[in-house]
Amino acid sequence: MTQNKPNGNGFSQKEMLYMILEGQEKINDRIDQLHEKVNSKVSRAELSGWVVAVASLAVVVQALM
Repeated sequence: MTQNKPNGNGFSQKEMLYMILEGQEKINDRIDQLHEKVNSKVSRAELSGWVVAVASLAVVVQALM
């Protein structure tokens, strides 16, 4: 059976594929962690929007007084 025959590095094709899949799972987990970290931070655009909104509200309140 050629699938279980060791390659030059001492691993069978099945073992190599298993190692690749394990590595891919670790990479996917790391990507998920980074994605959550990025989404939890406030972006500059969002912060700028809030500053403009608060400043506009302050101007309107001051104009009414």
